[in-house]
Amino acid sequence: MKTAKKTSEEISSIVSDEVENIPLQNGNDELAELRRLLVEPEQVGEVLPTAITQSSQRDAQLSKATLPLVEENIRQSVIRNPDVLAEALFPAIGPAIRKAIAEALSQMVQSLNQSLEHSISPKGLRWRIQAWQTGKSFAEVVMLNSLIYRVEEVFLIHRDTGGLLQHVSANKNISEDADMVSAMLTAIQDFAHDSFKETENAQLDSLQLNDFSVWLERSPDAILAAVIRGNAPLQLREIFEEAIEAIQFVQREDFENFEGDTTKFEKSRPMLDNCLQFQLNQEEKESRIFSPFNVLAGVLGLVLLVFGFIYIRDYWRWSNYLNRLKTEQGIVVVESDLGWWKDSISGLRDPSAINPVEILGEYGLQTKNVESDWRAFQDLSPQMILQRANKVLQTPEGVKLSFENGILTANGNVASNWLNEAKKLSTAIGGVNEFRLGDEALKTKIESNSVLFNCGTVDISDGQSVKISEIIKDVELLADSGKNWQIEVRGHADSSGTMDVNSQISQQRAEKIVQELVKSDKLKTLVQSFKTIGIGVSEKSDCKVDFKVNLAK
Repeated sequence: MKTAKKTSEEISSIVSDEVENIPLQNGNDELAELRRLLVEPEQVGEVLPTAITQSSQRDAQLSKATLPLVEENIRQSVIRNPDVLAEALFPAIGPAIRKAIAEALSQMVQSLNQSLEHSISPKGLRWRIQAWQTGKSFAEVVMLNSLIYRVEEVFLIHRDTGGLLQHVSANKNISEDADMVSAMLTAIQDFAHDSFKETENAQLDSLQLNDFSVWLERSPDAILAAVIRGNAPLQLREIFEEAIEAIQFVQREDFENFEGDTTKFEKSRPMLDNCLQFQLNQEEKESRIFSPFNVLAGVLGLVLLVFGFIYIRDYWRWSNYLNRLKTEQGIVVVESDLGWWKDSISGLRDPSAINPVEILGEYGLQTKNVESDWRAFQDLSPQMILQRANKVLQTPEGVKLSFENGILTANGNVASNWLNEAKKLSTAIGGVNEFRLGDEALKTKIESNSVLFNCGTVDISDGQSVKISEIIKDVELLADSGKNWQIEVRGHADSSGTMDVNSQISQQRAEKIVQELVKSDKLKTLVQSFKTIGIGVSEKSDCKVDFKVNLAK
């Protein structure tokens, strides 16, 4: 404030001195009034802003004169309270920093992608050596070797003012100062036109800047400037000419009414984008696809895919085969190995179990590719003993074997000849301690027997003692079963005698057989389990005694 006040006072003093030198024209009163208006601080404050504005428009002398004062004021403000300046700059600094970081990261990612694409190929190694020899970056060397040409940027410049109307770039992640480039191109063009013109219509068509060339095309109101990397064909100029002609035609009125508003030229952007042409090296493109490295990688990938498929298929088959063997009775898998060329398996096998070699084909496995080593053993589990018994005894239809606690039991319609053979062979079956008939089988066998008598008497016929002994054994087995049972011993007579005689003799015959049965030590106390019945003469009467067995349910 002191500085501003001092400046105001200095200006007032200068003005006062000038006023005093004005010749007296209209009298002392008018001169005094004029001096008051110009010298008073209040009046100076009213006219000072206008005077400063007019001075800045005329020249830069006022700016140069006040620059030290402004810099000193800013320095004093920062020393006194830096938060004021920080708060003022925060809205602009934050977005600027974020934009700079985003652009730097984007450029880094793009460069990394280009580098990774070529870094592991043989050609990429050669390019790395080239980059090391020339001092260029690897990404730049990749670009130079991969492209014939590429239009990097296109500028649309107003022909009269040199102002930038539109700008497009092939690299969307790189932001250039397009206005500065536009001004530079305009200045170069004017310089060339003024310095080297041979005719009034002489114009600059192109210029070379290191690895870039700039091509210029004109319309009555605009200039199209294209920055090109590489060696572009002359046919590219036709694209530029068509673009500038189309822009001139579409935006003719916008050019005529142009007053500095560039937003109207947004509709020319698609035509400028069409100018961003490029052409890859065809040999490079093909070599990138069919390079030795890619071919080798493809072959290795295919080989791995084939081997992977074969391994997964064989593993699935082998696993199903092993799971089947592990659930089979009489099979114990000790070791198994799934190999690349041959598989191997070893373990123990009961002779009555399935043959593991015979079921290989069910799982798509070949015998020649599997080494099997099975050692014989006897599986004493009840299931395997029963399976072994059926195989050894060749159990006929209608007969069912069961095994429990070392006892092999036959049930059903048991024939005498098979029963006798089964009794002999059962002792050779591992785990079988005893062979017997089941309750139903004993019932059927006892009821199938009969004891013959001499007709007209109660005397047992000759040769029936063996049959009686067999019946006694069967009844003893029935007694050992632990079930409640009763045997009806039924006597029969022929029709040679009277009815009373036949009834009496048939009863006596039944009692005679019971007496024979209870001679067994096991059956002595079981007399009440026998019931004698004298049937007399029946339809199929004969001189005999037969049996009917009743089992409690």
